[in-house]
Amino acid sequence: MEKTANEIQKERIKEIEEKASQLLEKCETVTLASINENGYPRICAVTKIRNNGFSEIYFMTSKRSHLNGKATHFENNTKASVCYYIGGDSVTLIGDVEIVTDMDEKRKFDNDCDRNFFKKGIEDPKCYLLRFRTNEATFWIEGKFRTCKYKTK
Repeated sequence: MEKTANEIQKERIKEIEEKASQLLEKCETVTLASINENGYPRICAVTKIRNNGFSEIYFMTSKRSHLNGKATHFENNTKASVCYYIGGDSVTLIGDVEIVTDMDEKRKFDNDCDRNFFKKGIEDPKCYLLRFRTNEATFWIEGKFRTCKYKTK
């Protein structure tokens, strides 16, 4: 029995999504864009601490300033973008960042916390755990281009 066009498309999407997840596993550093206090995008390189495929990515940052910086940006506007690449393959994600405040959940990341920077570890009030959730992904992998939209939880 031949596959339908819809089945073929679903297989192709699944294949490129798997490759995008594998690509992210190889990336320690990615770029994260926030919207600054003047409405402009602000991109910075950040260390990815954990991820669930490319649909959910965790970062840590410091809340040093009440005027600017990622933590303040995400307190004011959750819209974000993440980009990562190796060689000629790249993935650009659009989604929202949530500042994780639940201490039980934050404690699961205590070993990922830089003790040189955060003396009290995850308990440091300036230590912010960020969870990025993807709602759109644009893939350029092995010369194949595709954009997909996702429902967030």
